[in-house]
Amino acid sequence: MSRKGGARGRPFGHHNKAKAAAESGNEVSKKLLMNALRSGTLNLQNREMTVIPDDVYKLNDPELLQNLVGSDDDLKWWETEPIAKLYLCSNKISMITPAIAGLNSLTLLDLRDNQIESVPDELSQLEVLVRLELSHNKLTSLPNTLGQALQHISLNNNNFEVMPPAISGLRALQTLDMRENRLTGLGELPCCLQSLVVDDNKLTTLHLENHQSLTAVTATNNVITSCRVGNLPLLKVLSVRVNKIEFLEPIINCPVLGEILVGKNLINNLDFVVSCADTLTVLDCSDNKISVLPESIISMSKLKRLDVSNNDLNNLPPQLALMDDLNSLAVEGNPLRAIRREIIAKGTVAIKEYLQLKLSPEDVEVSGPTIPDIQPDEIMLQTKTLEVDRKTTFSDELWDQALVCGIVRLSMQHCGLTVIPEQVVNLRGCLQELELGSNNLHQLPPEIGKLVKLRKLNLLNNNLKELPAECSSLVALEDLNLGQNKFEEIPECLYSFPAVCNLIISNNQIKSVEPAKLRTMTSLVCLDLENNNLGRLPPELSLIPNLRTLLVLGNRFKIPRADVLAKGSAEVLAWLKNKVPQS
Repeated sequence: MSRKGGARGRPFGHHNKAKAAAESGNEVSKKLLMNALRSGTLNLQNREMTVIPDDVYKLNDPELLQNLVGSDDDLKWWETEPIAKLYLCSNKISMITPAIAGLNSLTLLDLRDNQIESVPDELSQLEVLVRLELSHNKLTSLPNTLGQALQHISLNNNNFEVMPPAISGLRALQTLDMRENRLTGLGELPCCLQSLVVDDNKLTTLHLENHQSLTAVTATNNVITSCRVGNLPLLKVLSVRVNKIEFLEPIINCPVLGEILVGKNLINNLDFVVSCADTLTVLDCSDNKISVLPESIISMSKLKRLDVSNNDLNNLPPQLALMDDLNSLAVEGNPLRAIRREIIAKGTVAIKEYLQLKLSPEDVEVSGPTIPDIQPDEIMLQTKTLEVDRKTTFSDELWDQALVCGIVRLSMQHCGLTVIPEQVVNLRGCLQELELGSNNLHQLPPEIGKLVKLRKLNLLNNNLKELPAECSSLVALEDLNLGQNKFEEIPECLYSFPAVCNLIISNNQIKSVEPAKLRTMTSLVCLDLENNNLGRLPPELSLIPNLRTLLVLGNRFKIPRADVLAKGSAEVLAWLKNKVPQS
């Protein structure tokens, strides 16, 4: 962008500097200023400056421009560029004056590694500023408003104790670096933020939900005890290493999460990663208190690096040997009984070879039956769905196609089934949704527990009274419909489901519920208990952490009254919460 106007005027030198300023490095040569006007960039880094020279503040000032252009026959006014980039890093600057507002053409302002203690409100007048670098200073606050064009801010290595309020209002902000400060909380984050770095602070909680743009979060070396992450559709990396986390809530609705780093905490199980099994490539759980690796870990088919070193593991599941993509397995520092130290010392290949020898025929089968060598059905291959509703016979060729196409959804409703076909279990390597509504099932086979990738299970309108204990292996399950069956109580295995969001168990014969056990279902959002035989509605149901929908019409209890129930879930939950006994 060129400037207009300009004429010869007073010679350069009118802006003389004091001798002390020159000696301290605060003098800016005419040559540097002229080059800046040609290029739009002024680089004054590492010059021992203690103040920003007046001529720098005035680079967009018409009077100074006239003097500079008028004193140089080689520079024409139409050749000058507004100052877009200003580098003042690695000096000894202690303050920025309000004159910074004159540099309203800046897109980049680099003041890293100085001694700045405060920033003037006039900084907000830099309306086209995209990148602001203020790391390694002595800042404790920022102006209440900042330019709305800002996309990248670096404030690491300062003295911030709270997140500057101005940050939350930056609608274009993509990256925020707040490492090595004294933050105790994050406050509200900008809606478009993609990368958040808050390592080496004093955070005690990390609750990040419903941020549509976040792709990476690192919060290592804090004092975090409570961590809740969910509904982050673009999140790829989560690092909360070196904290004090004992229990990490299940990570839900993060469909592209590839790396989870939780090393050096106090975590004792891996339930929190179940819903991310399909996307994880890196899982670092080193230096925790994990005593068991669940067999369902084999469902993490894309996992490349697993670090469980320095935990409390006595054994390793042999199924780890079946994970073809796993090329880095760290297990040292555990009280492993069966694996000799020399095998562990040889590394991943040797460990997997040892575990291969421990596989039983059933373990090998978990990796999936032999895939038939047939031409896949194009429609089934594209939709990944097999629907055989209202049919009573199913050919072997149909099941072979389901295997070849790797279906993720199978619907067998209104088929008159009294047992689940054994071929369904053969789909355990791919099946995520199973619809078995409106059949005549009186029980489920124990093999149902092998469907470890299952996310949705519909058993509506059958004759079930109980679920097999093996169902507790369905740790990826998110939606479960048990409506219109013959349950008299909520099956015990349901409390082992860390990822269940929606539980429908309406139109049964349930007489009572146990709120204390339901509270362990930390992902539960919707609970449908309509048309059962509940004689009492416990107020403690309101304490289920993420419960938003509670449906309880059509039961025997008289309190709360029908007029309260008619107002909807929010009113019912509020009423119940008000009735919880105060400790």
